[in-house]
Amino acid sequence: MSESTSVAELIEAGEITPIEAAQQLALVTAMLHQLKDSESALRGYLTDHLDPKEHLTTALGVVSYKRGGEAKWRVKDPVAFGQWLARNGEESSVEEVLYPVEFITKPDAIEKLVRDHLGEQPDGVELSGGRADSVATSKVKAWNEVMNDLTAQRQAGALLGIDSGSKKKEVSEWDRI
Repeated sequence: MSESTSVAELIEAGEITPIEAAQQLALVTAMLHQLKDSESALRGYLTDHLDPKEHLTTALGVVSYKRGGEAKWRVKDPVAFGQWLARNGEESSVEEVLYPVEFITKPDAIEKLVRDHLGEQPDGVELSGGRADSVATSKVKAWNEVMNDLTAQRQAGALLGIDSGSKKKEVSEWDRI
C-alpha cells in the first residue's frame, strides 16, 4: 500500500476540480451503500454465531458480542399521555400545568419574543434545525457496476489509498544493474 494524499489535502492544495470531486463523491456514495449492506449482513451473521461475552481478535480489530436490551415503555408526548390518563380514570396521576397556546410556539412568534426581550432565550426553547449548504448525490451506480468499470476501480483504490500497481514505478540506475 502506498502513502496516499487525503481528499481534504487535495482540495486544500487546489489539485481537484469540481467534476473530479463530483465523481469521487458519487463513488464514495456507492462504496458507502455497499459497506452499509456488508456491515449489516456481517453484524447479523456474527450476532447469530458468537456466544455472549465472546470476542474475536483479528489482525484488523476486535469484534465483541453485545447483549441487547428489552424494550421498555417511555413517554414521548407527556401532554398526550396526561390527556389519556385523565380520559381513562387516572385523574390522580395528572396535574394541571401552564402550557403555551399554539400560536406562541411557532418559530416566528418565538423570534419576536426573543427580540422583544432583548435577546433573552425563553426557558424551554432551543434554536434548532439550521444546517449548512450541502450537495446531494443521486443516480449513483451500484457497487457491482462500479467494480466492472476499470476507471472507477482505480478511483476507488486511490480513494482508499491502495496502489493499483498500474503506474510504472520509477527505476533508478542502481536497479538496472
